[in-house]
Amino acid sequence: MKKNLSIVILLISLAISQSVFSQTYSFEKGKVPEGWKIDKGVLHISSEKYKSGSRSLQIKWKQNAVLTLPSPTGISEACRNRNGGMNAWIYNESPTKENLLFSFRDETGKEVCQLPFLLDFKGWRCIWAKFQGDMNMSSKSNIQSVEIQFPQHTKKGVTYIDLLEFTSKVSWQNMSDAQYKVNRTDYSLIPDFIGYRNATPKVEKVITAEDNQITTITNRLTTWYLGSGQHSSERWIKMRTENEKTFIRNGVKAAQKIKIQYTEDHTPQGEPLFPMGAPTIIDGQEAKKFRSINENILLPLALDYRKNQNDQSLKKALYIYDWFNDQGWADGSSMGTLCFEKLRSSGYFHSFFLLKEQLSPEQLKRELQTMNWFTMFGACYQLPSHAGEVADNLRALAIPKLIYALSQNDKQEREVALTAFKHYMDNALGIAPGFFGTFKADFSGYHHRGPYHSAYYPHALYAGALIAYLLHDTPYALSETTLHNLKQGLLTFRFFCAGLEVPAGTVGRFPKGQQILETLLPAFAYTALSFKEPDKELTAAFKRILESTENQQAITEYISNVNSNLAYTSTVGEIELVTQLASSSIAKEKPVTGTLFMPYSGLLVAKDSLFHFNIKGFSRYIWDFESSATENTKGRYLGYGQIEYFDFKNRHKSFNPQETDFDWNYIPGATTKVLPDKVLQDKGGSSSGHRNFSDETFLTGVHASDKNAMFSFRMHDITYDQSFRANKSVFVFEDFLLCLGSDIQTKDKRYPTVTTLFQSFSRNTSEERMPEGYILTDPSLMYAVKGGAVRTSSEGSHTRAYIEHGTAPEAAKYHYYILKNKKKVLARQLLSNESPIKVIAQDNDAHIVTYKTKEITCGALFNAQKKYEGQLVSQVNIPLSYILEKQKDNSFKLSVCEPDMRRISRAHMGLLTEEDVIQQEKPYDTQLTINGLYNVECPQKTIKVSLDKEKDKTYITISTIRGENYTLLLHQADH
Repeated sequence: MKKNLSIVILLISLAISQSVFSQTYSFEKGKVPEGWKIDKGVLHISSEKYKSGSRSLQIKWKQNAVLTLPSPTGISEACRNRNGGMNAWIYNESPTKENLLFSFRDETGKEVCQLPFLLDFKGWRCIWAKFQGDMNMSSKSNIQSVEIQFPQHTKKGVTYIDLLEFTSKVSWQNMSDAQYKVNRTDYSLIPDFIGYRNATPKVEKVITAEDNQITTITNRLTTWYLGSGQHSSERWIKMRTENEKTFIRNGVKAAQKIKIQYTEDHTPQGEPLFPMGAPTIIDGQEAKKFRSINENILLPLALDYRKNQNDQSLKKALYIYDWFNDQGWADGSSMGTLCFEKLRSSGYFHSFFLLKEQLSPEQLKRELQTMNWFTMFGACYQLPSHAGEVADNLRALAIPKLIYALSQNDKQEREVALTAFKHYMDNALGIAPGFFGTFKADFSGYHHRGPYHSAYYPHALYAGALIAYLLHDTPYALSETTLHNLKQGLLTFRFFCAGLEVPAGTVGRFPKGQQILETLLPAFAYTALSFKEPDKELTAAFKRILESTENQQAITEYISNVNSNLAYTSTVGEIELVTQLASSSIAKEKPVTGTLFMPYSGLLVAKDSLFHFNIKGFSRYIWDFESSATENTKGRYLGYGQIEYFDFKNRHKSFNPQETDFDWNYIPGATTKVLPDKVLQDKGGSSSGHRNFSDETFLTGVHASDKNAMFSFRMHDITYDQSFRANKSVFVFEDFLLCLGSDIQTKDKRYPTVTTLFQSFSRNTSEERMPEGYILTDPSLMYAVKGGAVRTSSEGSHTRAYIEHGTAPEAAKYHYYILKNKKKVLARQLLSNESPIKVIAQDNDAHIVTYKTKEITCGALFNAQKKYEGQLVSQVNIPLSYILEKQKDNSFKLSVCEPDMRRISRAHMGLLTEEDVIQQEKPYDTQLTINGLYNVECPQKTIKVSLDKEKDKTYITISTIRGENYTLLLHQADH
């Protein structure tokens, strides 16, 4: 018997330990295990078929045969555990429509559970099944023996078993397939593959197409892969072509290790292949994975054949398809789980399109069925009642779904498939409700139920844009609404990027993966070219990014990188389309400036030509951070009010996780507890360990104008320390930001609480104390702190500056300014009694400030029960924030944000059900009471207004939803 094995499998793309092969039968000792007997057949240790090592158990069975396994190793512990069960690999030589039945029996011989396993296949298949969860065994039952009962009507057959294990922990990711069924009802994390496989290929109204229109789509896709051959001397096309040659050369070289071998009956022979869920090492040898061949070999072989007419590469690729199929890469085969396998199979999908014309009819039929299974194409026939799609399914499977539809030989079947695919993509790229991905109403992008802009979303944007281009100007073109969503998604993405970098608070578990915008340049080109005329706004934005001197290195690196791992995009055709749009006569846009609040990201963006600021929070609807066992392990505070800046002129930034000494306790702008690394990395009270929500709905922002904005949220940690709270607001004005905090509290007496001003890795910092407070500088900005206890600590060039609130603060506050221009005269003025800023409220009811000289008032109203007499906005019926700007003739512009989404939430993402995730946001009749009589209009929607002359009040009712911003124009009414 082999040594104990451990299976490590990704948990939602995170490396988390999975099933443990503690007691595995692998038959390497060459003996049938003691006591194993078959009544009608022969047991033999064979080297003909094996999934590991060089041997397996061969069973030559006859009709109604029973193989008995008395007291198999590990079964006692396995049946006592709720997740206990059986893992196994089974090879079948001759398909039959009957079951192999695993019957599990107690000490009396009574059956306590069973697992039917259909033998209608040839090749290897895998079982991951739980006794209690999948076979409905009572938790009080014991298993003493196992009977494997062979078909009742089939006269004889040959079956092999390898890596048979009775384990106390079968993976939670197991799934039903064509051979056996598991009890899964929630498909939010593991898709319903078998349900999609069984979907009827039917649509309400088939969109028909002429052959030349199908050819148009096919030719566009072919040219995207292979290039047109035009402009081959253009620098970027040449660069991509040369790097593609290296990719092909390396793949062809790696393929030399694969020997084409078939038996007399044309069954492929080759070493065992395993899915991603298998151990890395089996019996001291590295397990070869399908993934490694998918990523490194298959596509280079296909490109080598198509570009260089290398017949040897074609023969090798066709053999690999046969070999894959025999090893379990087949229609209906789950190989345990396809949770992540489907995402790492781009080499297979794309090579199929390039080589399908060379497949035999039998191979083509087989691989099309496999494509249908792996791409979950059946989802196209089962559109949900809501819009949206998981980003993984878009980035990894959108193009493969199109390949499947285009590859149908029957014209009518192809039209049905393409119609279904078009409807699927229009729905997938629609605005999704609740926590569901991918496109949100504010054009945030969601994955793992939260904003994810460093990965997933940009890849989904890319895939959607490419589909739009391939289908445009054909009967299957995506809708105008979908094109609008793609366009706004790209324009919004370029807005919240500073240069090429996404906000630090939306990086998920990739804090060092902020630079991403250059990878979306092709998506700009695809979408722009999908309109009747190249879209001017997209083209102008594209050209500014493309032509920026600062971006050239990143763009060159992108063009130079050719791979086929997660989603294959690095084609010559991609760069040809980028070059095509680059040659447009449309001028590049001016530098992007302005402000934007993104309620689905919990993010305010404020940018001008010199600085870019991102301000981030978390709430009942926005989780705090994502991590894994090895990634972003100290990122707990990224959403605790972080004020991130980019200084374009001096090339400085505030978030620098690449620095060895970066201290994750001191995230600029955040109010945190300073913890030892061990505690900071602790997963806390949440079983999820990350993606934690708050119980506070107040996370709000107002983008009143290009220069005036505000952000405010009520911070509450319900995971690590439920006594830890703070009210935090940032008010953005042209020359400075005002940061207010109040009611900072925690009962934790062990660790100090701080609000960080800055963390710098340059010696260019300073500090000056004065009676009114402190004035400090980092390399880019000046900080004027009113009162409070400011501390700085320096080690070499590393400086941390923060406001200290002490241990167990009860109602601590802070009040400071961030000055863009470092004018000490202004800093002193802001701290003095002659300050242009007046703080009207800074407590648990509200944060209200007035910029007296600009006649701007900003309010974050936490308490809807309180009357704010003396303010124009004197009362509201629900917590909200506003910015009031005085206009000419005693009129006002009132910008409002009411943040509550009014949908269900949980303590962390792992507790959200499928129903929770898609719950729609609900509108609310928000009422504002205005001191004085005003006529009121709203450009966005119809509102109700009533005037009470006796009380000198104006009452406004507006339906608010999704944390959106609304503008109310107030004109003084005649008395």
